[in-house]
Amino acid sequence: MLLTCNCLPIRQFSMYKGMITNLSFYNKLLSFRYVVLPIILMCCVSMAFSQFEPVVLGQGNTLGATIQRSNQTAEGQAINTLTQSGFLPNLNASSRFLSQATLGHNYEDIEAIADMGVEDWIDNQISTPISFSLLDKVYEYHNYRRDSLNDPNAPQSISFWDFAWWQYHMTSDDVLRQRVAFALSELIVISRFSGFGNRAYAFSDFYDILMNNAFGNYRDILQEVTYHPAMGLYLTFLNNPKSDTTEGIFPDENYARELMQLFTIGLFELNTDGSRQLDSNGDPIPTYTNVEIAEFAKIFTGLTWWDRDQFFKSARNDSSYIFDMQMFDFYHEPGVKNLLNGFQVPDRNPVDGHADITDALDNIFAHQNVAPHVSKHLIMRLVTSNPSPQYIQRIANVFNDNGNGVKGDLEAVVKAILLDPVARDCESGADITFGHMREPFIRYVQINKAFDAFTTSGNYRNSMYYVQHYTGQKPFTSPSVFNFFQPDYQPIGVIDSLDLVAPEFQIINAQTLTGFVNGLYRWVLSDNPADEEDLFSGEDNDGYADEIATLDVSDETLVADDGQLHILLDRLNLILAQGRISTVAVNTIKDALKEFDDEGVEDLEFRARLAIYFVMCSPEYLINR
Repeated sequence: MLLTCNCLPIRQFSMYKGMITNLSFYNKLLSFRYVVLPIILMCCVSMAFSQFEPVVLGQGNTLGATIQRSNQTAEGQAINTLTQSGFLPNLNASSRFLSQATLGHNYEDIEAIADMGVEDWIDNQISTPISFSLLDKVYEYHNYRRDSLNDPNAPQSISFWDFAWWQYHMTSDDVLRQRVAFALSELIVISRFSGFGNRAYAFSDFYDILMNNAFGNYRDILQEVTYHPAMGLYLTFLNNPKSDTTEGIFPDENYARELMQLFTIGLFELNTDGSRQLDSNGDPIPTYTNVEIAEFAKIFTGLTWWDRDQFFKSARNDSSYIFDMQMFDFYHEPGVKNLLNGFQVPDRNPVDGHADITDALDNIFAHQNVAPHVSKHLIMRLVTSNPSPQYIQRIANVFNDNGNGVKGDLEAVVKAILLDPVARDCESGADITFGHMREPFIRYVQINKAFDAFTTSGNYRNSMYYVQHYTGQKPFTSPSVFNFFQPDYQPIGVIDSLDLVAPEFQIINAQTLTGFVNGLYRWVLSDNPADEEDLFSGEDNDGYADEIATLDVSDETLVADDGQLHILLDRLNLILAQGRISTVAVNTIKDALKEFDDEGVEDLEFRARLAIYFVMCSPEYLINR
């Protein structure tokens, strides 16, 4: 029995392989006049784009059927024929899964999932090692600049961080780790809008924490980010001294507040399913007050740069940002600290700031809110903006206990999120409250992944300037510690009236809406997918000509003539939108493409790129279900 997910059939098409020479489309771009903004604006009005499809028997839809088999002694149950057990997804289901588990994928990735199955793919990804340290790559770029200029004191550049991030994500196979690390970077936030905003060393070393622990334990992440100087500087607890009442000095409360509000427990007491606990008056119960904030602020005192022998000093150099902050116990607040749920940090004599921090992080991590708070964030970033209480509770239970009595095991949590019936079931795709708008930066990465952006050397440079300029998003550029968008954001209209949330819509405005369209024009139609820049002033551009990226649309070009446009659009629908683009929309795009010549290779390649442009402007693509 062939089972289908997404309740969407796949039109069969032949795949062709080949390569064509990259061509200029200048004249065609000048004549391009299609207006696509009305299409995108539709998705800002309502999330109810999808067409309800026929119910398909299988992939969890049993419809009360009873299944019998002739061999009653064989292992397993006959009903598994209709449930998800042992299910190998079809191509649409594979593409849908990859849209949740990666920052981008191509046709071959889809085939791999269909062949091996989702769970085996996850296990394979978890065992895939990290390719290289981003910090090491920044060192490499910096040394190249020093050597090229014959100047051992040549300064670093923030572009080293951008290049390192892009090189890793364009060349490394641990794509699930990459998606989880990106999601974590939107929970535990640092930003270029800070005192170290131009320090490639700070950002690369901090992101290495997220990469290294994407399948590790969340408690370890809390430990490492608490001691990281980038976090210490960003949330202003580096060089944070103990109280001096005579001078009116009290510990800075910034990190104490955000550690609780954003990184761990949130503002209100939660049930395991993420719902708020209520008091006898029906009001939500705060998780902490200003008293607890002040007490935690005492904990995060006495920390300064690892390479300083005096307190209150600034960073020595780039390396100041890559080792844990050291503790000056003289500047650490002594005495008892009263923390959450009645826990007290003792009055240690002598003062021991490290021990106090360990107690405080353990106290926060033990709080019942951590599991639903972190679990919900990861569900929202990977799968859907409005997870049900039941979905949250299932994942929070795994967060609390991975099956071996361990709390905070992100490997188990991520696997549970992606394998959950809600994430995989066909009904979810027809539910207008399910899914989320694709983040602009993830759409950008998808372009490069789906169409195999390549350089002749295998090395990539990309400052990602234009994606940030057009859409307001790239790693570590959020305007505040609250990320690019807040998890409870509700656009006015249908979403608000249904009491749903749509966080990604918070960065949609007149500039970013048109910006994405302009970005597609640059990245796809003009075949300018990356922003390559010099590694040092005066670098010969010809010296890195083999690091200039281009998209490979050769497969798409081969099926872009009038007689095969249906094949082209089926392919793009599968890769980009999991087959969700309606027949009406597909036919509209097809008619538009036929307005352009198909007489030569250049014509066909332009058609292929224009088809990508149209598909990525469609609401069915922008809203990922």
